[in-house]
Amino acid sequence: MRLPCSIGAFFVCIAGPALAQAAGPGLTWTGTAGGATGSFFPTCTNLNVTMLPGDLVTVRIWGDFNSPFVLGTAASATQCLPIPGFGNGLVLDLPAYTVFGGLLTNVSPCLSCPPAFGFLTFTVPPTLPIGTSVSVQAIGVGNSQLSFTVAITATV
Repeated sequence: MRLPCSIGAFFVCIAGPALAQAAGPGLTWTGTAGGATGSFFPTCTNLNVTMLPGDLVTVRIWGDFNSPFVLGTAASATQCLPIPGFGNGLVLDLPAYTVFGGLLTNVSPCLSCPPAFGFLTFTVPPTLPIGTSVSVQAIGVGNSQLSFTVAITATV
């Protein structure tokens, strides 16, 4: 008779950590000639990627369908500043600027990532000097939690 209780306790014990690891919001960077990186798990991490002058880049913000998002940029990303009411922390260094925002209305068939995304596509200016960096980070909603994504720093 104790076996069903033990099995039930086992599932209760693993359900909490499994839900805590659910994806979103996320941020990905994909270049047609340069690199690609990203994460669907919001952590105070700064991911590095190479961008090439003239490269066509797509930055995707992932999260809950029809939820709002904002994409910010800064010259660097070295901190982890918690802000009350937001999950994760601000990784972008100040001053940071808003470059894009909206609602996540594109639906993804991916089962392991958040269900919706928004994206910004741009061309890296061909005249950028070697060593130039830019950092991006988004605020979005994943699993009904308002949170900062990881940051991504791209360097020529």
